[in-house]
Amino acid sequence: MHGIIIYQSKYGATRQYAEWISQTLQVPAIEANKVTPAQLATADFLILGTSIYIGKMLLRPWLQQHEGQLAGKPLYLFVVCATKPEEADKLNGYVAQNMPALLLVHCHRYFLPGKIRFSDLSLADKLKVRAGSFMAKLTGQQFDVSDFNRLDPVLTSPLVQDIQQRYQVQS
Repeated sequence: MHGIIIYQSKYGATRQYAEWISQTLQVPAIEANKVTPAQLATADFLILGTSIYIGKMLLRPWLQQHEGQLAGKPLYLFVVCATKPEEADKLNGYVAQNMPALLLVHCHRYFLPGKIRFSDLSLADKLKVRAGSFMAKLTGQQFDVSDFNRLDPVLTSPLVQDIQQRYQVQS
């Protein structure tokens, strides 16, 4: 069986997870804007990686554009974000709101923690984070804007094991 990893990353966390999965499964990892129609056509399964940016999946426009080519293929989506794993409803809501309904039928979901280094953010993103923090305070919610890095290759294990079991992919 032949699979590929297609990802969209803004600050590198999603790319890092894609590279770790690629190394483990020995399948190529390709940025979404570089994937060819031939690669999509020949793939038996797709591993899709995206980060969440202000409630939106970065991969959303690409998924909408390629919905017809992806329909019916087994999809393994990993979502990288700062939302805590215990907020399952919120995490699943991101997917439901951002992924074409036709693709949800064949989509396995995995949520992975990301990272933020405030000094690396663009000016626009710094302003958005500060505005989000301010709005959270007004509504009595907590909004942590401190740096964090929760990336860990071990966290890809459930996805990797699912692929290995279903497709006998060697690691």
